[in-house]
Amino acid sequence: MKTSNTSSAESQPELYIGLMSGTSADGIDAALVRIQGEHISLQSYREYPLDPALRKALLALNTTPQISLQKLCELEFAVAEAFSHASLALLQENAVSAEQIRAIGSHGQTIYHAPQVPMSLQIGHPAFIAKQTGIDTVADFRIDDLAVGGQGAPLAPVFHQALFQPKSACYVLNIGGIANISYLNAAEKRVSGFDTGTGNALMDEICQHHFNCEYDRNGDIAATGRVNQALLQTLLMHPYLQAPYPKSTGRDTFNIAWLDAQLQNTEIAPQDLLATLSEFTAASVALAVNQLGGSQGDLWVVGGGAYNSDLLARLQKHLPSLNVASSLSVNIHPNAVEAMMCAWLARQRIHNQTVALTDITGAKRNVILGGLWSGC
Repeated sequence: MKTSNTSSAESQPELYIGLMSGTSADGIDAALVRIQGEHISLQSYREYPLDPALRKALLALNTTPQISLQKLCELEFAVAEAFSHASLALLQENAVSAEQIRAIGSHGQTIYHAPQVPMSLQIGHPAFIAKQTGIDTVADFRIDDLAVGGQGAPLAPVFHQALFQPKSACYVLNIGGIANISYLNAAEKRVSGFDTGTGNALMDEICQHHFNCEYDRNGDIAATGRVNQALLQTLLMHPYLQAPYPKSTGRDTFNIAWLDAQLQNTEIAPQDLLATLSEFTAASVALAVNQLGGSQGDLWVVGGGAYNSDLLARLQKHLPSLNVASSLSVNIHPNAVEAMMCAWLARQRIHNQTVALTDITGAKRNVILGGLWSGC
C-alpha cells in the first residue's frame, strides 16, 4: 500500500487524545497531546479508575481465559463506555471541544495476547467511543503487525524514539503490569526492544492479598523483606526470559497462578515474597539489557514502576554501568507515556504513515497500523 509523504498539512499543529488501559487494569490513562511535525507535547494527563467489578472481571481473564460470547460482548461494551466517559471528562476538564480534536487513539484493554496463533485481542469497541464523543477514533493497532508476521507487541520502542529523540544511546523501560524495554541508538540508527517479563503485576496482587493495599507505594514493603534466592532462581528459569527476541508476553503467562505453582512447598513471608518479586523484575530487565547488547548510557524508567524507589535501586545495582532514573529527570511524565503513544499512533494512521516495527516485532514489512471509526 502506498503511503503519503509528510505534507504541509501534516506539519500543522493537531490535538489528539490517547487512551490506554494497561495490564494492571487499574484505570484508564488519558492524554491530551499536541503534535506538530516531529514535536510531541503533553497538554494534559488524567487517570480515570475502572469500576472495581469491571476490573475484577478483566483480571480474572488472566488465569481463566475461557469466556462466553455474551460475557465477551458485555465486557466489550463496558470497556468502551469507560473509555468514552474518560474522553469526555478529559475534554471538559480542559475546556476543549470535540471539534478541536483531530482523532482519538484507543489501545483498548488487552484480554488475550497470542502471537503464536497469531492474534491479540483488545476490547472496548472503538465504534462506541467514536459515536459517543463525535470524534474519529483509531484503534486495533496490533492486528496489522500480526498480519505481516510480527508479534503485535511491543509498539512502544518506535514511539520512545519519537518522544525522547536521544542524541546518544539509551534505554527506555516501561514498568507497568508487564515490563517492556526499548534500546535507542541514534549513531547506529537502531531502535529495538521487547517485553522483558513481569513488571508490577505480581507485586500488586501480593499487596492486595496480604497487605490490604493496591500496590507497594515507593516499594516500602519490599524494602523491608529479604530475597529468597532459591525462589528467585526458580523464577528466573522461565524459558521466556532466555528466548531470543523478537518476543512479547502478557499476564496470561506471568500471572498469580503461575507464581503459585512456583511457590509449592515454599514457606515465605509476604514481605520476603515482595522483595523477591521486585528482585525478579530487576533481574529480568538486566537479562534483557544483556540481550540488547548496550552497556553505557541512560535507562529512563516510565510507567508506575518509575515511582518505586526500591525497584529503581535494584535496577541500578543490576546495571551499574547505566544511569537508572525516572523519565521525570527529562521532563517526561512517566504515567502519560503509553497514552501519548496511542495519540501518536492515531496521528500516524490519520496521515497514512507506516510504523517501523520490522526490527522490533519481526514483521516482514512496515505497515500502517489501526482501523478508523468515524465520529459522524
